[in-house]
Amino acid sequence: MKREYLLLLFSMCLGCLCYENQATEPAGDSISQEAKPKKFDFFSADEALEMTISMDIKEFLRTKANPEYIDAALVIKISDNDSISMDIKVKARGFMRRDYCSFPPVMLKLNERKCDSAGLNNHGKIKLVTPCMSSTQYQEYVLKEFLTYRLFNKVTPYSLMTRLVKVTFADTRKPDKKQSVMGFLIENENDMAERNGALIIDNPILTQKHMEPSDMTRMTLFNYMIGNTDWAIPTQHNVKILRPLNGFTDKGIPVPYDFDYAGFVNAAYAAPAAALPIKSVLERYYLGICENSDELEVAIEEFNKLKEEFLNTIRDFEYLSKSDKKHSEYYINSFYKLYRNQNTLPVLVNRTCMSY
Repeated sequence: MKREYLLLLFSMCLGCLCYENQATEPAGDSISQEAKPKKFDFFSADEALEMTISMDIKEFLRTKANPEYIDAALVIKISDNDSISMDIKVKARGFMRRDYCSFPPVMLKLNERKCDSAGLNNHGKIKLVTPCMSSTQYQEYVLKEFLTYRLFNKVTPYSLMTRLVKVTFADTRKPDKKQSVMGFLIENENDMAERNGALIIDNPILTQKHMEPSDMTRMTLFNYMIGNTDWAIPTQHNVKILRPLNGFTDKGIPVPYDFDYAGFVNAAYAAPAAALPIKSVLERYYLGICENSDELEVAIEEFNKLKEEFLNTIRDFEYLSKSDKKHSEYYINSFYKLYRNQNTLPVLVNRTCMSY
């Protein structure tokens, strides 16, 4: 066991972060310095952010199979009379979606020096999720995936923050050609780790047994609730692993992401892995380990208390259509119907839990 944790320590990697310089009070009789104004931060508010990305659309799509960064310009609307403009780099991202989508998700690469001069907090690289295809249906998928992140924020602070955006893509080859869609930004993983006083671990020897049991169970139960089986700890597939720096545990904390294969989203392209005995992502299948039975009881009680908060988050989301809200509520309520009999949910979970 000691050897495994030594391997964990050697495998830790912390991304480079950009911090604001804070003014400090000088000692003695020195003249105090004026504090620098607070920089704009993508994730400091809940309302939808308006932004424009100008780039060579043809070049972006040409390189999506083998992504490479290309030049782009970003304009963020702060108010009716104020905006932030800066040069950035962009490339296509997403393993499946780069192949399937007519317009794949985007990785934004920010420059520290340019962020500083533009009055913007530098987050390094930020993921932007946009509709996969040009249709109302695919726009709804993005909004429901955004909602999934927001639901998990209710479960634990060990989760990625998001920001809804109305993004306009402008083609530098055809200045008059613009398209606006609703999407969302995902917090940089290293920012999320720093916010939680932790490091990101990347190690192929990790299993669910190396995770903090309570946090592992919360994540697996949440994925069960939303019908998501598209994740794995050993390969760190759609999961980031945190190692807290304060020493309260010597185990990892899993943080899930990329929920587009969840039954809650129910994307047309989503399908469960062939190895699983389910035919549709709408079918729930528990992938947690069997050893966490005590933690499961605690997590079930936590989720029971969160029911109305989950449902109200869906009901209050103004950008989702009424029919999609209804379907989303129905899907979450179908999970809570398992609570009617006190033993129904644990029994269903124990039928498929992992023994390793």
